[in-house]
Amino acid sequence: MRFRSLLRQRFLKPALPVLLLALPFLVAACGSETTTTTEPTTSTAPVAKVEKLTLVVPPGPMAVPAAYLAAENKLDAVANSVEVITWENTEQLRALVAGNRAEFVTMPSNNAAVFYNKGLGIQLLDIGVWNITYLISTQEGVSSFADIKGQSITVSFQGSVPDLMFQALAAKEGLDPTTGFDLRYAADPTQAAQLLLSGQVQNAVLSEALATSVLLQSKDKGINLYRSFSFDGRWETAFGAQAARTPIAGTAATARVLDKPEVIAEYRKQYAAAVEWMLANPEEAGKLVEEKLPQLGLKAAILTASLKNITWEYVDAEEARPDIEAFFGTLGELSPDVIGGKQPDDGFYYGAI
Repeated sequence: MRFRSLLRQRFLKPALPVLLLALPFLVAACGSETTTTTEPTTSTAPVAKVEKLTLVVPPGPMAVPAAYLAAENKLDAVANSVEVITWENTEQLRALVAGNRAEFVTMPSNNAAVFYNKGLGIQLLDIGVWNITYLISTQEGVSSFADIKGQSITVSFQGSVPDLMFQALAAKEGLDPTTGFDLRYAADPTQAAQLLLSGQVQNAVLSEALATSVLLQSKDKGINLYRSFSFDGRWETAFGAQAARTPIAGTAATARVLDKPEVIAEYRKQYAAAVEWMLANPEEAGKLVEEKLPQLGLKAAILTASLKNITWEYVDAEEARPDIEAFFGTLGELSPDVIGGKQPDDGFYYGAI
């Protein structure tokens, strides 16, 4: 098997399951409890192996299941080898998808919708992450945006999913997101974290694993920071049970594999099992990174704690469709471009047609 990082632009030793967990999930949002569901239905027909499967993953905790699949040879029933590639930003992600350089791509759900609506020929297989973003505050006891009205707050990437969720939640509380706070947009999540740690802002919208890392750093520095609330918790309060779920990220299949349903079935089965393993063994997942990937500088404690602060649940895309459409509807009202200008049609959902 082979693990490749576009951040490092080189191949590492095959024995090392290379992924970049130290960076935050760039365009997803939400975070809280962990849950699991039953495995997807799979085919039992004999499978002709492909020579190689390429899995593309983000540089953060969402890379863990795919890395586990490769490290433990879980896809050997359908592939002779497995390659894992990480992407650093949406430009690299788009290049990988547009170039048809992989079979399976893990990404934010809205990016998948954008690519589909642009005609890039992908189908969404599942939603795996439902929650990854928090409000981190210098003030204890904050339970809503109304509690920090008038205070300084930083959000990364204006127009991103976390930003749009912040805008939607603030508006539901009767607050203008641009005038109700001293809002400062950060160029990237790292800058947002530094603004908070340096005392330049009172609040920050941060996604995992950065949120956990910042809280651990604050303890070392003697700074009082608090994990105030998860965005999914506020979403449920704001929008009600009918639109409470926030389908943040999942895996899409590309044209390279869409004509191989038996390979897709095996991937879905093994990916769901990998999520189960990760949730049952967060300490082992952390040790995997610290012991075998010391060059990343990510300690096991950070990854282990971060995994526990993300809502993971494997749900087939067709089953998750009502949640996806409700979520996209809210985001699209604020910025149609974030979902590619329109709700994706039936062809977006694997198994729908």
